[in-house]
Amino acid sequence: MSSFRALFVLAVLAVPGGVLAQSLDPGAQPYRKWDVGGGMGIRFGETEDAVVPAGGWNTEVSRYWTAHVMTSFSLMTAGQTSYTGPYVVNISQHTNTGPAAYSATAGYQFFDNVFMHPYVVAGARFASHSTTTTTYSARSPFNSSSVTSPSVLEARPVVGGGFKSYFANGRAFMRSELLMAINPHGSPHAVLTIGAGVDF
Repeated sequence: MSSFRALFVLAVLAVPGGVLAQSLDPGAQPYRKWDVGGGMGIRFGETEDAVVPAGGWNTEVSRYWTAHVMTSFSLMTAGQTSYTGPYVVNISQHTNTGPAAYSATAGYQFFDNVFMHPYVVAGARFASHSTTTTTYSARSPFNSSSVTSPSVLEARPVVGGGFKSYFANGRAFMRSELLMAINPHGSPHAVLTIGAGVDF
């Protein structure tokens, strides 16, 4: 990742805290047990990944077991077709990812009753995909036949963190998050997500 991209990521992660620097009511309920939110994620990295798309929308539900410990489940858009190769004479392969991906994470949120809560998370992201192998006729490139393999479910480990920054009412928040996902070849992808939600 270039130094410009790294500076951009750090700046975006810091924005919610500066914009929403307001304290919560110290007498409020210690913690609310649920939050729901949504946003948009962008992947940084050159390598294609069937499970982690270059960009997409997501929605997330989190359950707080204490004021600091949480588990989350996310649903995100994932439908894409990517070249998988290697290209052989008159044969090509493409991976077709299903329309949705899912993730399950556990996390720890720091601090109590402050405007900005940093947190860390770890878990996995899942998506189903199939491989289409197309064979072209040696005599005519316009004649071809394709075979699609059965769909398989793949997972990517993810680890990261972010900031959850509250508006004045102490329920609505903005969230900025940076995750690292590792593909089967060991290559990491940085996924930056910006979103908003509400506690209840």
